[in-house]
Amino acid sequence: MEQSSFDKLVGTVLGKYRLERLLESSKWGPVFLASTKNGSKYVLRLVGLDLAAKAQHDLTPDERIVYLGRFQQEANQISALQHPHILPLLDYGNHHGMPYLVYPDVALVSLRSLLAQSVPNDALLVGRYLEQIASALEYAHERAILHRNLSTSCILMQDNQKMVVAEFGLMRLLELRQPGHQNSIFEGSSESSTPEQLLGKSVDICTDVYALGVVLYRLLTGHPPFAGKTREDIAQQHLYAQVPSLRTWRTGLPTDLDRVLAKALAKEPCQRYHQPNELVQAYYQIVAPQYGPRRQLASTGSLKPRPEPVSPKSIPTKRPYVTKRQEQLSRRRLLTYVGASGGIGAVAIAIWLETNFLKGGQPPVHTSNISHAGGLSSPTSAQAPQGNRTVLARATDIPVNSAKTFPIANQSQPGLLIHLPDQRFVAFDSTCTHAACKVNYSQPDTLLVCPCHDAVFDPAKNGAVVRGPTSIPLAPVKIVLNADGTITTG
Repeated sequence: MEQSSFDKLVGTVLGKYRLERLLESSKWGPVFLASTKNGSKYVLRLVGLDLAAKAQHDLTPDERIVYLGRFQQEANQISALQHPHILPLLDYGNHHGMPYLVYPDVALVSLRSLLAQSVPNDALLVGRYLEQIASALEYAHERAILHRNLSTSCILMQDNQKMVVAEFGLMRLLELRQPGHQNSIFEGSSESSTPEQLLGKSVDICTDVYALGVVLYRLLTGHPPFAGKTREDIAQQHLYAQVPSLRTWRTGLPTDLDRVLAKALAKEPCQRYHQPNELVQAYYQIVAPQYGPRRQLASTGSLKPRPEPVSPKSIPTKRPYVTKRQEQLSRRRLLTYVGASGGIGAVAIAIWLETNFLKGGQPPVHTSNISHAGGLSSPTSAQAPQGNRTVLARATDIPVNSAKTFPIANQSQPGLLIHLPDQRFVAFDSTCTHAACKVNYSQPDTLLVCPCHDAVFDPAKNGAVVRGPTSIPLAPVKIVLNADGTITTG
């Protein structure tokens, strides 16, 4: 789709957002300034729009359901990131099968643009910048999310010299566009392409460490470690060339920094620093051992305050010489790849095990013996837990107009427990009635939405269909509100 075609999208309404102006167009899709009815401004990115028509044509209906469902899974995890040095993903959705991401409209300038004008002379200032970026990476890694495409283009600065990392997980979302994406050619930034990405191998925390090393090199010199006339030239250097000494560009830097950069940019991931903060510590030990990093991993002070996110559940695997966070990431990749080859059911299992689909929600309560009932009971405060009923939550755990997932025995999709604006609690099987896809609870609209086909259901009306293509309401799950404040299966 050419830029003129992108311009024609101005005025289009996607969910609650109206596209006001084209800000940028790229091979990854156009970026627009968007607004809502109350006049609030946002930045909206249509993901991979240039391939949308091809995907529509090439993918089977089941493959497209998997594609959109997995997009939702990844975007949901990214939207839970809340950190002062991460640009938050505020919302996401799809418009006629075209996925989109919504970010705040804030005044930021890319680090690449700033370095083109001048390079910091203060080694401590470089350390603080490096520390802020590393804290964002470690925070995301602790939640099993890799950046995958860190570069000076997606690192932004606010006017108070605060670094903000954007595009977390965007490369992952782009990789989901077509079947067999894990073997596709790496299309990310040539500045920080890692050898494993260029060779189509698996990625882990050390991939982000390599990219962080590239950023540090550019902070110190104003130049990337490898440059060339074509992407192929740069790729060959990432694969085989030694890291040029910092003195190629700048004198007066400690010679031991070359050793630090060489380790960060090692060709083999296992030879690099294993965590971003290890690179930060190594830098400080050379330039200012009396100071050291401040470890800014707190989640306060983000660009837009939101509820504290919940880390996705990890499933430990027994492998030698692997850290806990690497185990989380490797397990998450394993589940994703199973989904790609195993179809819709496998994807649904990965979703249930790894993530809570509800933005701002709580993790699933791992209970057993949850069964369906023919109808939805009216909650009563006079009834206490009895027999084999399973406690789903306490009423105080679910604020008004929010929801929580819970597992349903012998099926991959969880149930949804919803606290309606009228103070009632209702529960539904979240499996969409026309496809193997999970519905989400939309807090602004108080409706249940299927991300695969845009079907909408009303939980306040027993899951009735608001918009098709289905005509069958969601299946209710019988629940009871007990005198002690617990909510149990009926």
